[in-house]
Amino acid sequence: MKDYRRRHGDAAAIDTGGGGHKSWRELQLERENRKLREENEFLKKAAAFFARDHR
Repeated sequence: MKDYRRRHGDAAAIDTGGGGHKSWRELQLERENRKLREENEFLKKAAAFFARDHR
């Protein structure tokens, strides 16, 4: 499933299965939100790494 979504993007998941359909804009925003969360998590880890006392 991950490979399919990676190849076809979130556009393949327009039908959420819960009876509701997401707009293209909602899918774009969710994708952007996921990317920003991943980047934020990476930056937190990098900040913690460089904040450690390296003697």
